[in-house]
Amino acid sequence: MTAPLPQRLGSIDELSFAAVLSDLDGVVYRGEEAVPGAVDRFNRWQATGIPYCFVTNNAEKSAEAFAEKIRGLGIDCGAEQVVTSGDVALQYLQGQFSPGDGVYVIGSQSLKDRVRNLGFRLVDMGAAAVLVALDRNFDYSMMTTALGNILDGARLIGTNPDLIRPLADGFEPGAGAIAHSIAVSSGVIPIFLGKPEPEIIQSAIRRMGIAAESSIMLGDKLDTDILASQRAGVRSVFMETGVPLDTRSIVRPDYILARLC
Repeated sequence: MTAPLPQRLGSIDELSFAAVLSDLDGVVYRGEEAVPGAVDRFNRWQATGIPYCFVTNNAEKSAEAFAEKIRGLGIDCGAEQVVTSGDVALQYLQGQFSPGDGVYVIGSQSLKDRVRNLGFRLVDMGAAAVLVALDRNFDYSMMTTALGNILDGARLIGTNPDLIRPLADGFEPGAGAIAHSIAVSSGVIPIFLGKPEPEIIQSAIRRMGIAAESSIMLGDKLDTDILASQRAGVRSVFMETGVPLDTRSIVRPDYILARLC
């Protein structure tokens, strides 16, 4: 059976909901610039008592660092209102490996520090796991090191499968592009965390104490944001302010909205 076509909204006010989950890149900001309409809309939700939580596949920074950036745009936000794919990835490491195990991390210094603070050793070789996030310094040497660890038995873990990320003036390759390049060379299937897996959505819902069916999810990627919300039982709103809608995708949002007007 063909999925119903999404409903195009003229305004988010056409929907009734008790809580908001939202992606960041492409929905709240692009690069360092706020997406038009986003700051005003979240401020209105804050003033009327509608809770919101940001769920991002970006694992470059901690929840507090993201909250600081959001506050800098003019939106009230605490660290408890942000869940990152890095948070989910670290929980996975804790559940699957033991303190003292070696981890080869491709990602930001912040992510490496968080891995170390959990008791894991940051290593180049002899790793039990290769953790891949967005790293703008990624190069052939790093791919070779990751390949060597995986061929020796390390597990390949990606914080998220995003292939591209929106910037203020275009797009850049995402963490998924890096993880897939390593996966192709090593012949393994990576374990991806964050969206589209539903755990990151479920974590945000638990923090807000709101039922999934009473919430909405704002996102700009069908195969991560929208799919994750559907898997978690949350109504999905595709925002046209970020990654262009892929009309070839079998994933269909419940609603489409041009901007948070």
